[in-house]
Amino acid sequence: MEHKRVITAEGLELNFAVNVAAVYTMTELLLPQLKKGAPGARVITVASGGMLTSPLMNDLQYEKGKFNGHAQYARNKRIQVALTEKWAEDHKGSGVGFYSMHPGWVDTPAVSTSMPQFQKTLQNQLRTADQGADTVIWLTTQPNELLKSGAFYFDRMEVTKHLPLCWTTYSSQLLNSVVDSIKSICKI
Repeated sequence: MEHKRVITAEGLELNFAVNVAAVYTMTELLLPQLKKGAPGARVITVASGGMLTSPLMNDLQYEKGKFNGHAQYARNKRIQVALTEKWAEDHKGSGVGFYSMHPGWVDTPAVSTSMPQFQKTLQNQLRTADQGADTVIWLTTQPNELLKSGAFYFDRMEVTKHLPLCWTTYSSQLLNSVVDSIKSICKI
C-alpha cells in the first residue's frame, strides 16, 4: 500500500496498477487458457475485509480529492470483489470458477510497513501467514461445483460483501461503467 500518490511509468496510480490493472489484465489474458482447462479451472483473487466499508467508485485512480492510501487500497479491494462477481456472471457455464477471499488480518512485513500502528496495536491478534493462506489454499482444492462462483470467502465460508449501514451496494450500471473504464485503461 502506497500512502502517497505515485504514478507509474505507464501513467497509472501505483496502488491501482498493482491491485486492479494487473489483476484485470492477467485474468483477461489467461481466460482463454483457463476455459481450455475447465472444468475445474478457477481464478482466486485475494481481496481484503478492508473493502467492506468502501463503496464501488468510478474514480479509479483517486484523481478527485486529497489522496489517501488506505482509502485507495480499500477501493481497489472493493473493485477486485466486484470484478470477481462480473467475471462469474460473464463466464457462467464456462467451467471456470471465480472467487474472492479475505485472508484475515495477517502479520506480514507489508502490514508492519504500511500500517505500523495497526500492526503494533493488534500484534498478538494478527494471523500468521499460514493462517492467512488457509482459505485461498482451500479454495484451490475444492471442486468448483461445491463453491459459489462470484462469492467472497473468509475462513472457508462464503461471507457477505456488504455490511449493513455502509452503503456499499451498487447497481449493475455502475459495475459495468467501472469495468468499461478498467478495460479502457488496460487497453484490453
